[in-house]
Amino acid sequence: MNIQKQTGHGRTYLQQRALGSLLAAALGLAVLPFSASLSSAIAAENILLRSYDIPAGALDSALGHFAAEAGVVLSFEAEQAKHLVSKGLKGNYTIKQGFDSLLHNSGLQAVEVQPGRYTLKKIVVSSTPSAAVDTLPEVTVTAHAESGKNELMPAYAGDQVARGSRVGLLGNKEVIDTPFNITSYTSQLIENQQAITVADVLANDPSVRTISYGLTNAAGAGDSFMIRGFPIQSAVLFDGIYGIAPSRTLPVETAERIEVLKGPNALLNGMAPNDAAGGAINMVPKRAGDTPLTRLTATYMSKGVLGGHLDVGRRFGEDKQWGLRFNGIYHHGNTATDGQSIELGAATVGVDYRGSRLRGSLDAGYQSMNNEAPQGAGGLGISDAISIPRPPSARKQIAQDWEYAKTRSDYVLSKLEFDITPDWTVYGAIGESNNRFRYLSTDIYVTDTQGNAQATVYYWPDFWNYKTMQAGLRGMAWTGAIKHQLNLNASYVKQTHGYTDDYYGFSSFNTNIYDTPTINAPSLAGFSSNPPKTDALQLPSIAVSDTISFFDDQVAFTLGVRHQRVKVITYDPATGSGQTDYDKSAVTPMLAVLFKPLANFSIYGNYIEGLSKGDTAPMDTINKEKIFAPYKTKQYEVGAKYDFGRFTTTISLFQIEKPSGFSVVNPDGTKTYKVDGEQRNRGVELNIFGEVLPDVRLLGGLAYIDARLASTENAINNGNYAPNVSRWQVNLGSEYDVKTVSGLTVTARMISSSEQYVDGANMHSIPGWTRWDIGSRYKTQAWDRPVIFRAGLENLFGRDYWVSGSGSWLYLGKPRMLTLSATMDF
Repeated sequence: MNIQKQTGHGRTYLQQRALGSLLAAALGLAVLPFSASLSSAIAAENILLRSYDIPAGALDSALGHFAAEAGVVLSFEAEQAKHLVSKGLKGNYTIKQGFDSLLHNSGLQAVEVQPGRYTLKKIVVSSTPSAAVDTLPEVTVTAHAESGKNELMPAYAGDQVARGSRVGLLGNKEVIDTPFNITSYTSQLIENQQAITVADVLANDPSVRTISYGLTNAAGAGDSFMIRGFPIQSAVLFDGIYGIAPSRTLPVETAERIEVLKGPNALLNGMAPNDAAGGAINMVPKRAGDTPLTRLTATYMSKGVLGGHLDVGRRFGEDKQWGLRFNGIYHHGNTATDGQSIELGAATVGVDYRGSRLRGSLDAGYQSMNNEAPQGAGGLGISDAISIPRPPSARKQIAQDWEYAKTRSDYVLSKLEFDITPDWTVYGAIGESNNRFRYLSTDIYVTDTQGNAQATVYYWPDFWNYKTMQAGLRGMAWTGAIKHQLNLNASYVKQTHGYTDDYYGFSSFNTNIYDTPTINAPSLAGFSSNPPKTDALQLPSIAVSDTISFFDDQVAFTLGVRHQRVKVITYDPATGSGQTDYDKSAVTPMLAVLFKPLANFSIYGNYIEGLSKGDTAPMDTINKEKIFAPYKTKQYEVGAKYDFGRFTTTISLFQIEKPSGFSVVNPDGTKTYKVDGEQRNRGVELNIFGEVLPDVRLLGGLAYIDARLASTENAINNGNYAPNVSRWQVNLGSEYDVKTVSGLTVTARMISSSEQYVDGANMHSIPGWTRWDIGSRYKTQAWDRPVIFRAGLENLFGRDYWVSGSGSWLYLGKPRMLTLSATMDF
């Protein structure tokens, strides 16, 4: 057999290996010379035998393991493999032999549709030979774990989460092979839970708490979260890239996956332009599948928000190399809070190309959001001199009718990757985004337990623009029996920001959070909506990593380091001249180890650091708006994961140390903000996902976080609990397919948080709370088309509660909200 043809890239086996060695040497890693003779190489290529040890269990799980180890792409309809089991695979097999063995007596067979790309076809007993198989529609795609090709990982049993996700510059990895706690929520979950924003999706994660819900809140907070007890704000990656995703909120109806990585991650993703000490959230955009898609969803959300979503996907070309995916979204109407309305519109398009060696994508989108009478910028401020008042009703209006928040965002991102050899890939990305905001809102500061408050009015025009670039090289090489998965990555993010605080506090009035008076709208005459450029942030970095594995990948060490430069420039609003306030660099290392005594069981540990933008002094301090130097966060973590076949459980134990800031009261009563303290969070996370019984699915878990303060002012709060962190957090959702009614599924979810202190002295706290959500969906046919009807009720018992705090500000939980939708495929 011709060796060049067998490799498919016009180079001999030995040429590929030699080039791999040279590329490894370019990364500064020694690669030993290969001693295999040409004849043995030819034999290896011809026979294509490989040793497998895949345990018995769910068929879809076994197929995913086999495709990853065999280095092929497998696409199949997830529903077809539901409830099917496999006896596993142990021994030496070719790719064909492996598929045949795994699929024995399943009624399915694997067919190669392109070199290295397989799909499942149903075996049909027929007298006509040509009718022996019937192709199934393609829904999920997985890629060889070592190929570096960022193809979508398939859904796990139950279709709520994926089998794996992107782990920054390390590429796609299965959950069981990842030395971090990471979860990837699927588009099926997004659709079935009728999620609109990232916050709706993360309501399934016990390690995450939503502080601010961007769909109904004003100002720059948008969707903001706590992960492992540390804040995440406006720091969502788009397809693994910072600076592209729209600010404030992100319509997840355009997403194929929402991935959540817990813990600092500077080596993996680089430094976030905004705070991301607790973890990283990545949105994977939708791509066209091989099966044509035209899907229309109509939505109602109480009290009167009507919406629609059009999702269209097509592939073109002889081998369907080109793909086009369009999503159009619009929601408008009155919310469950009196006097409040929202308008959210988005249009996105994704074009992709997948060749045998070249792959590329282009994503572009536009989004607008208008909120009338939003729930304030930073929640409700509470005076330190009073006890925490009871929460007001989330159904009643607190903001004035004339308050609003308006947002416009657009973005474009282009990515390209090319396989130099089967083992080595070069890639690059370039993109930019523009975000423009206008807020007319109030900061409400409660002064007594009867709800009386002072409202400070502000008009705040604002913009955030980003430019980002990335390039890298990843591949695989061998030093004897040791395998190296190598990554070299260079990235650059530039953030340009402009605002004016000239209109902050231009008016004020007295109000009450329990009985809000009506106040006439203030005049904006003479105010400018075009703020000057005020500051910029430049983040160039270079990173290198090597995952060293041996004993058939039973043991793997990952070593990596990122050199990050941070440059902060401020501009004079009057003259436009800039000066560099901060220009330094930092090195953030990572060490991770993973041990797999069984194919479905792994134990891991990691040390990794984060690098975050420095704090900005609050508006009520004498050094307001001062930008502090970036700071490092350090994490130590150990954990274990076990895949039972159709459900998986994980446990993680971690410690995170992060510098913290606080306001100091001066002798004259004023405040000064300092960054001299430290917060140390230690915790345990237990997670479960998958199908625990036939037709029964669980998703969620619990998190315990012991968050403590250290190095506080005059040591007076040393050892106290850190504010705004609950010690216990539980999120557990369930689904049950009703056997007596075909197509009917009922759902329930509990979200619970324990008490949390809201001040460093631990003098004030908000009580724990529990929220119950229920829902159902029904799959049927109408006009010979598949239709799904869905219903969901959040906050079933209509409880009013403080969901969390941020500084000395408290946020209300969402009111009871009914959502109905109908989805039809055409």
